[in-house]
Amino acid sequence: MSGIEFIEVLAECAEATEAYVREAAKTSAMLAKCSRMPLDVEERMALLSQEILERHAFLAYMDAKRLLHSAALRGYDGLATN
Repeated sequence: MSGIEFIEVLAECAEATEAYVREAAKTSAMLAKCSRMPLDVEERMALLSQEILERHAFLAYMDAKRLLHSAALRGYDGLATN
């Protein structure tokens, strides 16, 4: 991996972090609307859909972070690019 590729991965990680935080905030806002009564079917489906989006954003963040962690341990010259 070149220095330029490393900077691109670093930027991707920052974007993935922001996307995850954004999706987690949406989920939290939906959960904050909890009341004494159960959610109706439409609200349940919206919450489940949002949780899926949050999970995908989290996995993208973890993938980018894992690559940066490897670069920190080995140096980015030690990472092969395909």
